[in-house]
Amino acid sequence: MTEKSLGTIRLRPGSRSAATQGHPWIFSNEITQGPGKERDGQPVVARGPGGELLGTGFYREGARIVWRRFRRDVGDFEAAQVREALAKAVAKRDLKPARRLIWSEADGFPGLVLDQYGKHLVAQVTTLGMEKHWRTLEPEIQKLLKPDGIWLRRDAPGRKMEGLDNLEAVAIGRVPDDAVRVEIGGLEVPVDLRGGQKTGTYLDQQENYGKVAALANGRKMLDVFCHTGGFALRAAKAGAQVTALDQSDASLRLGRQAAGWHGLGVRWVEDDAFRFLRGVRKGEYNLIVLDPPGLVKGGPGVEAGMRALGELHRQAFRVLPEGGILATFSCSHRVGRRELLEVVKRSAHEAGQGVRQREILGQASDHPVDILFPESEYLTGFLLEVT
Repeated sequence: MTEKSLGTIRLRPGSRSAATQGHPWIFSNEITQGPGKERDGQPVVARGPGGELLGTGFYREGARIVWRRFRRDVGDFEAAQVREALAKAVAKRDLKPARRLIWSEADGFPGLVLDQYGKHLVAQVTTLGMEKHWRTLEPEIQKLLKPDGIWLRRDAPGRKMEGLDNLEAVAIGRVPDDAVRVEIGGLEVPVDLRGGQKTGTYLDQQENYGKVAALANGRKMLDVFCHTGGFALRAAKAGAQVTALDQSDASLRLGRQAAGWHGLGVRWVEDDAFRFLRGVRKGEYNLIVLDPPGLVKGGPGVEAGMRALGELHRQAFRVLPEGGILATFSCSHRVGRRELLEVVKRSAHEAGQGVRQREILGQASDHPVDILFPESEYLTGFLLEVT
């Protein structure tokens, strides 16, 4: 298609839009005018204030993020382009049973996350453009990956940013009702494709499981917000005495199932993390994992979330003895590496503990970070030792 048929948006004169430096988003206040309601959810060309080409992206009328790039040249979201982009993304991933295949804008598919669990795929769609073009995308996914089934989800919080309602999930092909058995991070575990968190389970910690497990032998470990036991199970296999804590009975059931498969002795506790930590004696654990959900929300929730994050770390440092290990993470854009480190420093000081940084941790390599798109990096963490 030509630029004339696609329509064009142009940045305002003097605009400091990050899109001029390669960022894949343009905000509504950065453009002179939109191409019209008829291009809503459709490909539209973007140009800078001086007419320089910024690429082609999905346009969303009325949204704060009005344009999301999927290609750097002029062209439609059509089968040949999708086929090439999909093949390129998959080729960058290591071949393993469970992996992220598409990470939204970082792979040129704005509003699409696609995860693989053995012979099954789980997709999450969060933009109108991707929703309207799913029929173009799905056949290319089928041809390249040949899954037994795809579980298509359209219920992520990000849909609100696009003004989209949540929709019922759809099974394309055969998607089991029961959890499937898949190897993740060197251990076979059950994954609930239909009812699990996000797109089945969390794959972003795969490479961090082994780093924590390598320090676990002979230690007493507490895995806080353990979900289905990602860190707990690998640490138990490595020789740790493990307590795994979460509020979700459904998640703990899957963890217990995996532990039973492998004969791993894990103590599973269903409780509130803050209440449980306050009742733990100093020295009771010498390895703690803090992998909380996104506690720091926008607007008035920021201050409360930061207080909660600080309390978690104060309690962890209160419990850990000299030589104890803390693996701590943030999965929130609002608490990046710098903010998390400030929480660690302040909490350690208040607990009267010295701390040595052993390693900086991040999301798995199949969740690629585009340096021109900082939002693609959301998981940050540290491996710390109390001194």
